Amino acid sequence: MKLKPPSNDLPLVNPPFFYGWIIVFVAGLSVFFSGPGQTYSISIFIDHYIADFDYSRSYVSGIYSTATLCAGFTLFLVGRLVDRFGQRAMMAVVASMLAVACFWNALLTGAIMMFIGIFLLRLFGQGSMTLLPNTLVPQWFRAKRGRALSLMTIGGFASPALFPPLNTWLIDQMGWRAAWVFWGILLVAVFVPLAILFVRNQPKDIGEVPDGDNRKARQRHWSFMDAARTKVFWIVLAGLLLIISVWLINRYSWMSAITLWAVIVLVITPAVSLFVRYLNKKRDDRSSPVNPNIEENEVNWTLKEAMRTRTFWFILFAVSVPALVNTGVTFHIVSIADGKGLSPETAALILSLMAIFGFPVSFIVGYLVDRISVHYILAVTFLGHIISLVILLFTNSAVMAIIFGVMWGIVNGFERITLSIVWPNYFGREHLGSIKGLAQTCMVVSSAFGPLPFGLFYDWFGGYQEILLVMLLLPVTAGILALFAPQPTYPD
Repeated sequence: MKLKPPSNDLPLVNPPFFYGWIIVFVAGLSVFFSGPGQTYSISIFIDHYIADFDYSRSYVSGIYSTATLCAGFTLFLVGRLVDRFGQRAMMAVVASMLAVACFWNALLTGAIMMFIGIFLLRLFGQGSMTLLPNTLVPQWFRAKRGRALSLMTIGGFASPALFPPLNTWLIDQMGWRAAWVFWGILLVAVFVPLAILFVRNQPKDIGEVPDGDNRKARQRHWSFMDAARTKVFWIVLAGLLLIISVWLINRYSWMSAITLWAVIVLVITPAVSLFVRYLNKKRDDRSSPVNPNIEENEVNWTLKEAMRTRTFWFILFAVSVPALVNTGVTFHIVSIADGKGLSPETAALILSLMAIFGFPVSFIVGYLVDRISVHYILAVTFLGHIISLVILLFTNSAVMAIIFGVMWGIVNGFERITLSIVWPNYFGREHLGSIKGLAQTCMVVSSAFGPLPFGLFYDWFGGYQEILLVMLLLPVTAGILALFAPQPTYPD
């Protein structure tokens, strides 16, 4: 039975496939265009602020952390507005406000304007532009929610890969003020119209149901196994690996490329082999897979109801840990590398490897979370987090740094899916804006505190080994809590 949509909500296009995949595309763009408010983008401007305004680094860092904290504490209001007005309207408003924030930062004259500018960037960029797609995509998918979110993360990996070099080039060519104007214009000219024209809040608005179950698709649906049986798949994969290898050799050394291939042969290939065996084992159920995280009749919790469960608080702590630890490590990665006798280029290589390996892993995890209870995958995620921190503790060479970057990327691929999918799977879609808004608030606040303990321990001990040991306690605790946080039962 096909639902009849309101005439004013008919989509601009009527594709031969489920409209939810267009939603995934726009959601991925939303994550990408969160870039102006992310640390990896703003950090490119910091040295120019210090030079032009004659501020100390600690003073600018203080403004940044305080503005981020204020943005984090305000973000939950955005979640409530999403529940009230829907993602379509809020996405257009938030993107417009992020453009205003870019224009504001182009006009900075002092500390007060800088605080307001960073506050707006963090609230509407880092917070809201990532909150909205993570509440929108789950509205359109249930059984295929993990796969949809894994596709959305393309924007999440493309953004940190492109924004830093683009910002550097824009600043060199036009100056930092013009760079901010560029991003503001791009948001208004590209993303805002796309949000208004193509985003719809939920499938019933256009007469569909989640996953497009009432649509008989005419085209073939390719699974991972189907693709892996084609020559094109392996040719494209080999081409990508060849390009990455040539880039590593030209940028760094032969040893970097050899290490990359060693990791692929010894780590990635066995992991993919196990994954393929798992898919073969489940092949009989592939035509109608059962997602253990989704109840047949979805129950929608309010924020107050969710907060009365132990699971909510366990998961809330768990999702806050990566924001704190990863931000701390990323913010100080050059200094951490220097303390281990490694160059800034090696530090940059670590970040590049994180994106390179995180991206494909997120697709694998997207399939897993549609088949395995998400709290088990969360526990495995934090086990990987522990391993990556231990590797970083013992890193003293470029080879070890590469291994850390690969492991960190794998863990990041797990995090991007599991930390997003757990909320709609556990508490439903109806009040997802409020619930995810509170979670996003905690993550933003945690990210604001991330760099501080690393800096303090460096001042106290002259290095980062001690703080890395302390930070190990967080993923250990989060992993244990995740194991004891299965999907809650709705009270009668």
